[in-house]
Amino acid sequence: MPKRNRYVILLVLVLLLVYLFSRRANNIFVEEQHLLYMASGLLELEVRRRNDLLMRARAAVKRYNDLEEKIITNLVTKNSLNMPPGNNTVRLEKTNPLFELLSEIDSVKEQYPALKSKGPYLALMEDMQASGFRVTNARMAYNVKVNEFNTLLNVFPYKLVAGPLGFHAHPFYEGSGEKLLRNEN
Repeated sequence: MPKRNRYVILLVLVLLLVYLFSRRANNIFVEEQHLLYMASGLLELEVRRRNDLLMRARAAVKRYNDLEEKIITNLVTKNSLNMPPGNNTVRLEKTNPLFELLSEIDSVKEQYPALKSKGPYLALMEDMQASGFRVTNARMAYNVKVNEFNTLLNVFPYKLVAGPLGFHAHPFYEGSGEKLLRNEN
């Protein structure tokens, strides 16, 4: 076999190995990028859930404040901040609906102790805390995947084919705490 044929065969083998390695590297990059996008989607979902929860919480607090203001206004109007004219029996008869309303509220509280005013707020605070934990966990999982992907892009021999195959590094997701530490707004 002539020497020139050996070089051609050797060159073809090297090109074949480079081609096979590039295909394998591309498959690895695609798989890792897919996992990265899944983690990104989960993070986005959890952030959206937290924002929805906060929006509903604001609406509930506003509704509660409106209701409380309405109740107080009605109580003040019914009581007129003055005692009704007349003797004690007349006053008692005129303030009786107010006492009936207050006793009705007390009986409802006794029948349904879970309706105490601090219960819903505690549940809301627990939901908000759990939502914050889910966002933190999703952010950490995303950042782990970003780290794995970016490391893969910079490790030899994958570094040689990452750029030509069109893969690039992804940024880490930073929360407001990291920006605050760097004095960014």
